[in-house]
Amino acid sequence: MKKSHCLLLVLWICVCSPVWGTGYYATARLRAMASLLSLPGIDTLSTGTHTHFAYKSRPLVVRVNVWGEVEHIGLRLFTEEMKTGASLPVYDFLERYLLERDLLKGTDEEIRLGFDNIVCETGSFADALRLDSTQTFNIAYQPFSGYRASWSEKGKELLALAFEADYQLLSGCNLIELENNYLRDMQKFRSDAYSSFKYESVSFPKTGMFYIKKGASFLIESIRNDIYFQKDEEQGWKLINSPRKPYQSIANLFLTKETSENYGLSITLDMYGYKEAKDTIWLNDWLDMCEWEECTPYFGMKAKTDSTYTGTLFMVNEACGFIHMLSVVVPIDTMEKQEGLIVGRLFVYIPTRSLRRELLFNITDYKAIENEN
Repeated sequence: MKKSHCLLLVLWICVCSPVWGTGYYATARLRAMASLLSLPGIDTLSTGTHTHFAYKSRPLVVRVNVWGEVEHIGLRLFTEEMKTGASLPVYDFLERYLLERDLLKGTDEEIRLGFDNIVCETGSFADALRLDSTQTFNIAYQPFSGYRASWSEKGKELLALAFEADYQLLSGCNLIELENNYLRDMQKFRSDAYSSFKYESVSFPKTGMFYIKKGASFLIESIRNDIYFQKDEEQGWKLINSPRKPYQSIANLFLTKETSENYGLSITLDMYGYKEAKDTIWLNDWLDMCEWEECTPYFGMKAKTDSTYTGTLFMVNEACGFIHMLSVVVPIDTMEKQEGLIVGRLFVYIPTRSLRRELLFNITDYKAIENEN
C-alpha cells in the first residue's frame, strides 16, 4: 500500500476522529422514547439485539450498534431473520412507530404523529399491541413511491398501513438531524476490511482486450454503474486503472473500491440553512459507509480541464427513498500518481419522491464513458 505517502492525511483523520462510548442514542426520538419507557439498564447494554424488555406485557426489541448507541427501540413484531439488508430501516420503522403511537397517546406529541404521512387502511394503530411474529406479514413496495404493510391471521387482515418511502419518516429524524447524524457517523466510521471486487462474478469474453460489465443507468443513460476491464497478457482480466483511460479509471475508482485505497476524500457537506461542514476521510471509508447504508452507486463524468476531471457520484437507496450526491473534482496529477486527495461536495438524503432533473445541475452535460478512446 502507498498510504505512507499520505502521512498528513492520516494524521488529520486520526486527530479529528472522536471517541465514542456507551450511553448514547442514535436519534433524539429514541432518547425521548427511552425516557418515557424507563427501561432499566438500557444505557449499559452491550452491542447487539436485546429482547428482555416489555411494554404493557408486549415484548420489545432494543438494538445497540457497534459504537455503543441505542439505534432501535420498538415492539417486537419481526424475527431477526426478516430484518436484513435494505429492508431493515422499514422493519425498524414499523416496530418503532407502532410503539410510539401507543406510548405518546394523550400527549402533545401524539398530534405530531398525526401529521405523518401514514394511513391505517385496515384496523387501528391500537391493534399493533396484539401483534407478534406469529401472524402472516406481507409488505408490498412500489419503486420510488411507498409501501403497504399488512398483518393477517387465518385469512383475515388485522392491520394494514400505507406509507411513503420517505427516509425522514422511516428514521424519525428531520433533515437537520439527519445531516448532523450523517456528519457524526462519517467522522467515526472506519471499515475493518474493504471488500474486494469479485472477478468470479463476471463472465469475461474469450476474445478481445477490453470489456464493459454493463450495469444500469440512473436518470439519464450516461449516469451508470458499468465497470471497465482490460486484459493483461500475464495477469488476465483486470479493472482499468490507468492515466491513459482516465474516465473509465475514475468510474472504476468510485464503483468498485478495488483501486481506491490510496485516495483521501476532502468533503464539504452542504447542509440545510446554507450551512456547511468540512471533513477529510479515506475514500474507501466513505464508499463502505454508503454500502453499509445499502446504497447503489452510479457515476457520471462531466468535464476535463487542464488540471482536473469533474463528475458526480449518486448513491441511491431506493427502498428508503433517498439519494446522496457527491460532486467530485479529481486532480489529473492525483490520477497519474494513483494516490492523494479528491475534493467533493456532498448533498445527503435527497428525497427520491421529489427528485427533479432540473435540480441536478446541468444533468445533460454528462459524457458517455464507454466511448473513451
